[in-house]
Amino acid sequence: FCKIAHNVMLGVVTQNLAEITILAQKAGVPRRAFLDFMNNSVMGSIFTRYKTNALVNLDWTTTFTPALLRKDLDLGLASGRELDVPMPVTAATREALQAHFGAAALKADPAAYLEEDFSALLETVALAAGVTLESEDSPYPTGLELPQAAE
Repeated sequence: FCKIAHNVMLGVVTQNLAEITILAQKAGVPRRAFLDFMNNSVMGSIFTRYKTNALVNLDWTTTFTPALLRKDLDLGLASGRELDVPMPVTAATREALQAHFGAAALKADPAAYLEEDFSALLETVALAAGVTLESEDSPYPTGLELPQAAE
């Protein structure tokens, strides 16, 4: 059960991170600058630092697919119904994720697109907001880099 709850939070946090990143970009703040601000605030986390490079550079190298996220959100919502726990934020996230599946139909290869990382939700939020995305070509440390040996 903990894995499902973890992945529900993963989906909710990622959707919100995509939304506020596009909001900042539409207000004129580059994604890297905004995410650097977030990462250096009390709201920053290992996860936000880890996903910054992907969101800044539009790198959708797969770590977790939208289909797997949808499955886990569905399982979380089913558990909520079974245990009488309202989960309105999770339900809204599930619907936002479903829009990503619809937006995939606009891609040259929808099936391949849906095998990319779930962070590509950023593109769906941008599409809905009328924002054009381009890579900022600005590598950002993920926090998972191995320490360099002293020479």
